[in-house]
Amino acid sequence: MTADADSLASRIDAAFVYGYPLFVLAQTRYRAVQGPQNAQRHAPNTVQHLRALSDHRSRWLTAPNNDTLYSNAWLDLSRGPVRIRVGQMPPGRYWSVALLDACTNHIAVVGERLDARGPVDLTLVGPGQAAPGGEGRVIATPGLDVWLFARWLVEGLDDLAHSHAMQNALEVVAPGGADGLARVQPRDAVDPQNFLAVVNEALARNPPPAGEGELLSSWAEIGFSPGDVRAWEKLPVAIQQAWSAQIASAFEGVRRSGASGRRDFQGWIAAAADIGNFGRNFALRASVAMGGLGALEPDEAMYFVRYHDDDRQPLDGESRYVLHVPAGGIPTDSFWSFTMYEATADGRRFFVDNPIGRYSIGNRTAGLVVAADGSIEIVLQRTSPGEPQLRANWLPTPAGPFQIALRCYAPRAELREGRVAMPGIVRVDA
Repeated sequence: MTADADSLASRIDAAFVYGYPLFVLAQTRYRAVQGPQNAQRHAPNTVQHLRALSDHRSRWLTAPNNDTLYSNAWLDLSRGPVRIRVGQMPPGRYWSVALLDACTNHIAVVGERLDARGPVDLTLVGPGQAAPGGEGRVIATPGLDVWLFARWLVEGLDDLAHSHAMQNALEVVAPGGADGLARVQPRDAVDPQNFLAVVNEALARNPPPAGEGELLSSWAEIGFSPGDVRAWEKLPVAIQQAWSAQIASAFEGVRRSGASGRRDFQGWIAAAADIGNFGRNFALRASVAMGGLGALEPDEAMYFVRYHDDDRQPLDGESRYVLHVPAGGIPTDSFWSFTMYEATADGRRFFVDNPIGRYSIGNRTAGLVVAADGSIEIVLQRTSPGEPQLRANWLPTPAGPFQIALRCYAPRAELREGRVAMPGIVRVDA
């Protein structure tokens, strides 16, 4: 490869990493709002409540949780400010409403941690818009598109009615009409023509921060042109060929970039401290869009993942394991849970179908057996352990490779700083 070709490939890599979260969020939004195969699609500025916990059939979001119900709204500020109201919540129940921009950065998070039971009343104001008078908080948004992503604690299947009541306390009030329907269907991130069209459409409605404008200008000759959904057709053949040759490698680079800034907590891998507010860590932003879209900021929640047992051997459902939670559990001011995932070929993570319909286990799991010293032993294996006590603490695995995630909501400082003993995973068969 010549120096010029190598430089062009590097620029395409960097541009793809920058634009990938915009593409993923636009694709998720399109499927929810306009997807022709989606019988549950809902218009911009309307709330969709998912009334059931996610299970192995859930594919709309990578790495879902099984602890909360979700609510979504794809907000469009093109007609003016949008108001969000959350009524008073029941005491002692986790809830959060995250607001993300088109690049997947958090604009704000309201919820139990900062707002206790509420109520909350806020107004989102887009670029160049005047803030309305009246009570409540005003939040300036960087663009016209905002993803509202809410989580509401569920204490078990017999508790759904209480969680539904929490969902019903969320209200979105917007000016009539919406202009945010996509002109371009986001089909395939590794199709360079589709990728550029989707990213350019998103950038027209959601301009980058001032400090990133120079980056976009430097990529103009390779197709980054906000608002121009036909930019591909105007590129020289040599640049089109370079995109076609490089984009699959750039996609694989996003998968590998998940290691960017990660922290090792005694074998548990935690995301970088700037997750959710990525700044110029574009590699981390892209990898989270691929493997954990919508992940909360560390002050609100911490996510850990294990790929290996304590002997550094890959986790695999052909073996059996014991996950040991030290006495005292996990230091949080809300709750914690372990979630079982199998990974797909494209780097996403989903639940595992299993005979007891259990996808996670944690400190709120009914019937969980706790040892006299306060420690907990969780059984990780594909088939039932048989004994009632072991079965109560069983988290089923797939038949092959798996990953296990630890979620901690409202983590305490000692957990965020790595000053606690983390759970161990020991293989118990040959």
